[in-house]
Amino acid sequence: MRHQGNPWLTSNLFVLGIGILPALLMIGVLLYFTAWAFAFSFTDLALVGRKSVEWSWVGFDNFERLFTRRGFLESLWTTIYFVFFSAIVGQSLLGFILAASLRGMRGTLRTMIEVSIMLGWLVPDIVAAFLWSATTSDTGLINALIVVPLGFQPVNFINDYALAVVTIANIWKGTAWSYILFSAALDSISRELIEAAKVDGATMWQRVSLVILPIIRPHIATNMLFITIWTFTYFPLIFAMTGGGPGRQTETLAIFLYNQSFSRGNLGFGSAISVAMLLIVGGLSLIYLRMLREPT
Repeated sequence: MRHQGNPWLTSNLFVLGIGILPALLMIGVLLYFTAWAFAFSFTDLALVGRKSVEWSWVGFDNFERLFTRRGFLESLWTTIYFVFFSAIVGQSLLGFILAASLRGMRGTLRTMIEVSIMLGWLVPDIVAAFLWSATTSDTGLINALIVVPLGFQPVNFINDYALAVVTIANIWKGTAWSYILFSAALDSISRELIEAAKVDGATMWQRVSLVILPIIRPHIATNMLFITIWTFTYFPLIFAMTGGGPGRQTETLAIFLYNQSFSRGNLGFGSAISVAMLLIVGGLSLIYLRMLREPT
């Protein structure tokens, strides 16, 4: 028998077409700018000067420069460190632990903890950068309350341990997303299923690893997909706290791209960096999307 479509849909195709126009327009704009980024990555286009109007094609020179000169590979390694410890280990793991710990909790204490978790997410990036810079400076809160009272000399954490500080700051800033997602995922699991595993003699670790984690695997993959993309391309907090310094200790690819494109005016080389970032993030996204598929 021939498949019959929804009568309303088949009789209102014009209305549906009007409705999806904004989405198509947005997709078109994204593809347009992406295409220009690809095109400019093969040029010596500059932000100012003669090359800003009289640029020329240079082939794969910009991409060769990524791997033959200092800067890109060092920033890539810094980004990998930042993404792994800030997003994958920090936000995801901490978000799951908090969601699992607070699942059975009710009352004012849970509300206060959830407000504290959400606070980091709601605070603007610039405000968060100021708070963490002030807290970790040699005259900041950590030194005033902990280091100096214990008889030690003040430590300028934001200068001496810059990458660790911005990593911790980003964990504080972004854990709320993972907490919300994992809270919803855990609430969807039947309590009878957990109780049945407990009756069967499963330990807490066995219940988590053999029952809970397989059920929420798609949620884990979704969370990892979003926080990896966000953290890999994250810019405001790091730039406001350190500007990529001291030296180049916190120069992630996003900051390296900004410095090359706007501070030095090398738009062609900056476009090559953006294309490389797009390919890396695209590859990671494909891995997570495979994780979202149900096992056969």
